[in-house]
Amino acid sequence: MEKFVDRIIETDRKAREIIEQAQQEKQAVLADAKKRADAEIARRETEADKGRAAIDEEFAQREARESERMDAAYLDAKHALDNAFEDGHDAWLAEITQNTLAAL
Repeated sequence: MEKFVDRIIETDRKAREIIEQAQQEKQAVLADAKKRADAEIARRETEADKGRAAIDEEFAQREARESERMDAAYLDAKHALDNAFEDGHDAWLAEITQNTLAAL
């Protein structure tokens, strides 16, 4: 009977050791999985940041090109208006003067 009790105690001790070892392995596996997950999250965030930066840069370039195009269009229209004014200035002045003198 004493041997039987000793075997039960020994079996219980071995079971506790196996359970403790399994818990330690579980903790190690979980820690490793968390470490790999954190690394993957960081990698994906870096990729996302690069993607956002590329989109922001593309938008800034488009905005600059559009601004330059609009500035050029404005200057073209302004020069056309200035030229039209200069081309008709003498004729308009003569017409205004003639109409004014005729009214007197």
